Amino acid sequence: MSEEKHSLRDRLAPRLPAILLVILILQPLLDILSYWTDRLGMSSAITLLLRFAVFAVVCLLGFFTSARKKVYGVAAGACAFVLIGHVIACSIAGYLDIVHDLTNFVRVVQMPLFVLCFISFVRANKKCYAAMETALIVNFWIISVSLVLSVVTKTSASTYQLSGFGLLGWFSTSNAQSAVVSMLAPIVVMCCYRKQNFWLFCLTAAAAFAQLYFIGTRLAFLAIFAVAIGVPLVLLLIRQAGTSKRYIAVLFILLAVCCAFVKQSPMYANQHVYQTVMSSKQNDANVMIRRTDDSENKNASFSPQKRYHALSTIYNFYSPKLCQRFGTARVMSAYDYSSQVTDITATRHRKIIFCSMLLDEHPFLSRIFGMELSRMAFNGDIYDVENDFHGIYFLYGWAGLALMLAFIGYFLYLIARCLIKDFRKYFTTEAGACGISLCLCLVYAYCTAGMLRRPNASVYMSVLLAMVYYLTQMRSEQPDTAPNALPDGEENAA
Repeated sequence: MSEEKHSLRDRLAPRLPAILLVILILQPLLDILSYWTDRLGMSSAITLLLRFAVFAVVCLLGFFTSARKKVYGVAAGACAFVLIGHVIACSIAGYLDIVHDLTNFVRVVQMPLFVLCFISFVRANKKCYAAMETALIVNFWIISVSLVLSVVTKTSASTYQLSGFGLLGWFSTSNAQSAVVSMLAPIVVMCCYRKQNFWLFCLTAAAAFAQLYFIGTRLAFLAIFAVAIGVPLVLLLIRQAGTSKRYIAVLFILLAVCCAFVKQSPMYANQHVYQTVMSSKQNDANVMIRRTDDSENKNASFSPQKRYHALSTIYNFYSPKLCQRFGTARVMSAYDYSSQVTDITATRHRKIIFCSMLLDEHPFLSRIFGMELSRMAFNGDIYDVENDFHGIYFLYGWAGLALMLAFIGYFLYLIARCLIKDFRKYFTTEAGACGISLCLCLVYAYCTAGMLRRPNASVYMSVLLAMVYYLTQMRSEQPDTAPNALPDGEENAA
């Protein structure tokens, strides 16, 4: 039996780079298909089934090509532990939709399981690393071309649907797509630099900066600075800045252009509208408080009772559904009796407040294994938090969050260990690009729900972590590897 498994692994290994390339290139195409099925009023079941099929194929290939089957047993055990505990906790609280809950669990575990499988691919055939880099470049240009076509055909989705600001192209989820473009930008820019093709570098950098500029999110605009400053910093640390002045100059020029036209950007326009609306709402809230104060004796002090009444009026006006669900007094206490409308109406904060109060109503076991996603809704509004780490905690408790943090922390440990061990050997151009992208991934995971729990974005993070593993663990197994170069025979392929 072992010989059969071994022969299967040997047969699959040469084909893995091509298989991996196809699987990864499918990702933006599936996103585009999902956009058009939704736009044409068709069922999204086909894209959902295709994604699950890809996930199943990757897991099977990873298992059969791996020489370390015990790792898959440990991963399966960890997933089963969280899932069983979660199902028990949700059953005690009362299940609303177990199928939807299980589907969401599969979406969350895809990232770590994809990482495990991609590492197995790379260990079986080191050319898979080059295939991953190639796939990221191809996907970047697929996204770029589709964005141009969406603008030309006037079929582009808006990043902010209500205001119409931002260009999202043929993609449906703004935070997830912003995360994808932000993560791809440092990788593709650095890959072009490594090819030493100046005009290709200029074209790629301009395309990356244009996408980050026009998508219109604050984090995407932050990614512009991350690329424009991060890439030159990497070149400086590896002592290539002196020979790369014109490449660095291009990045600084593009950064200057983005900053010069910041007031014309979708990001600025959306923030300006938001600040204007918040200022108006705050003025209305202040009027409510003054009216309460003036309703009796103008010379009397503003008593706690009157302030409480004024605040209750504000909370019932700006957060009526929360007050209806949990009671005004409880909601005010959760907000620490703030009178700032920006605090009361902030969507991200409101969702965390809702889930925190909801968790307080659940049995203690829910703090360990989380709550059902379907319960994070009330009166037509969805309160799934826009923070992946908070989201994993509310959905899968301390157990799920601890495992996810431990998983990500392992790769951060690998990076720190290698840099401390031999900085010049391990801090290469590709390592620096991966570092910038990983930092952006973690920022997106903390600030949005568009990374760890969105398979269309998390698959790219899976690729990134597999690349980190290759650059740290597998490169360490080749002691003669020259600094800032791939192992022999792979530089050209990359």
